[in-house]
Amino acid sequence: MAKRPPAEGELREFEALRENLERFVNFIINYRKWIMFGFVVVVACGLALYSYKRAQIRKEETASFLLSRALSLSESEERISALGNIIENYPEVPSSILARYFRGREFMDRGQWDEAEGDLLMVIKRGPPTLKAEALCLLGDVMLAKGHHEEALEDFRACGREGRGWLDAYALLKEAMTLDRLGRSQEAIKVYEKVLPLLPPGEIELFVRMRLRELGL
Repeated sequence: MAKRPPAEGELREFEALRENLERFVNFIINYRKWIMFGFVVVVACGLALYSYKRAQIRKEETASFLLSRALSLSESEERISALGNIIENYPEVPSSILARYFRGREFMDRGQWDEAEGDLLMVIKRGPPTLKAEALCLLGDVMLAKGHHEEALEDFRACGREGRGWLDAYALLKEAMTLDRLGRSQEAIKVYEKVLPLLPPGEIELFVRMRLRELGL
């Protein structure tokens, strides 16, 4: 049986398809160097990102090693200096934030309250949630030492909101004792009552119970 010759409409469709394919092939031929350039750029960006991540990992490994070595030093001056070197030379890695946290505590032990405040504020700004909560509690202690009682109360309350477990109890206890020290007895009683169920049996629990009795509860 003889084949049916293609209809005129089918020929037009075929020609249109052929023309489109030719234009696409010509585009590839004419612009292949730019297409290859784009491909090379994408590959180069991927390699650069991979190299950057690898470099960051190596930096963190080095900083972590230096941090453990700094904390093992026996003299406070040496620890502060070593921690400062980590902060200065590895500012973008997690161990740098830990170095600030530990240097802030060193400054607190030495009574260098302004320096401690600066480090703790940076930890609060850039640290992970748990470390941020601990830094808030420590900052409250710094504010107390500087005589800024209202700021200390704000920091202890923020620590309680951010922290969990023992940090929550510690923040409430510090808030209650600060209110007690300021003579704000009724407020102190409420916070002492809140913290009491969170305390394990021992000296601190006994202190809170005695203080509540002394305040007339």
